[in-house]
Amino acid sequence: MMNTKFWLLFPAFGLLFLAGSQAQTPIQDRAVVAQQERMVFKQWDEDRFLPRPNRFLGIPTNSNWYLTWALHPNYPKLDRRPLSARGEQTQRMGLAVAMKISSDYYKQQTDTIRNLATREMARISGAFSSADPLYVLYYKKELSPLENIEAQAFQHHSAQVKAYLEENGAYAWYLENMKSLAERYGFAKTQDMERGQRILMYHRILLDLRKLQSDWDRKLALSQKMLAFRQSIQVSQKRNLLDQADQSEDILADILKKRILLR
Repeated sequence: MMNTKFWLLFPAFGLLFLAGSQAQTPIQDRAVVAQQERMVFKQWDEDRFLPRPNRFLGIPTNSNWYLTWALHPNYPKLDRRPLSARGEQTQRMGLAVAMKISSDYYKQQTDTIRNLATREMARISGAFSSADPLYVLYYKKELSPLENIEAQAFQHHSAQVKAYLEENGAYAWYLENMKSLAERYGFAKTQDMERGQRILMYHRILLDLRKLQSDWDRKLALSQKMLAFRQSIQVSQKRNLLDQADQSEDILADILKKRILLR
């Protein structure tokens, strides 16, 4: 019975033996551990480098020290940690912070330039000219005749006045000048320019419009007087014709009476 159990467990013991023979034995090298700790988190101290020199009368006597550090005498004297005060990683982090500060500064500058450009564009753009407070409160109303020229040309005037001015060419003159002002007005509203320059253009157009409307009103008044004078002449001519007809009838009647008396 015991032999049977032994032969059954023999393959398991063999596998454990093979596994143990192939396993790696951890090596605890104090010098390697000290170097790892020194490079990661502990202070760089050249007196704690292993193996130690074991000096005798100032002369290193440890052969392992010669094999390890004699070929690199400057290595323990310089702090090689990446995260030290002058380490490569510290420099990279500092450079990254400096670059971020610089990029934030440039971003702020570009945002400022963008905002200034946006405000400047909104100030000079013709697309926003109709929202100007001075234009809305004053010039829009004063320059409204330029937006509907034909409808406002003969307000409160009769068709005879219109026909008379069309006949003598005054209406064509008025339309030509009003359309020229309307073209200038549209240019002032749509083109990109300084607000002061736009307001000056509005004002010059308004002055020209007032002068043109004054001349037009004078022509309307003169046309009304001319029509009234023409009508009065026609009435007087009719009266004269009637008077002449009456006189000729009286003369004919007298002649007929005289002829009857002569008989």
